[in-house]
Amino acid sequence: MRIFRHTGTAPHAYLWNMMTDLIHTRIRQAREQAGFSQTGMADELGVGRTTYISFESGRTKLFHPLVDKMAARLDISPEELLFGRQPDEELLRDQASLDEWKRAVVDDYERRLEALQQKLDAAEKALALQETALRSLSASNDFLLGQLRKEP
Repeated sequence: MRIFRHTGTAPHAYLWNMMTDLIHTRIRQAREQAGFSQTGMADELGVGRTTYISFESGRTKLFHPLVDKMAARLDISPEELLFGRQPDEELLRDQASLDEWKRAVVDDYERRLEALQQKLDAAEKALALQETALRSLSASNDFLLGQLRKEP
């Protein structure tokens, strides 16, 4: 799991990585919403399962014909697949609807961020427990080595 934190890299590289992660997340979400497994989607696209998983995880770059084919099979536009659902023209003219759409987008991202934060908190807690266990085992090891060095 990659948490989006600025690591001192060039801002454009950071933003590109974040945008790429969002694209791959959208692809996974669109596949799940359409009811396809990773294997089923790979079969639909005519690629191997590991190749498809590499597309979805970001290890392999997507290429244009495959994006079109994937979007068509998921019954969405390539733009929606890559950049998310966009408001339609009528929605843009109606300020109340636009505000509602913006709130829905923000709420969605806040829910995702909260879920990621909960996973991060759980991982940090598990790491702290493992560090405590490691210190305890190390202390026990030191004690036992000390006992072995004593001559009866």
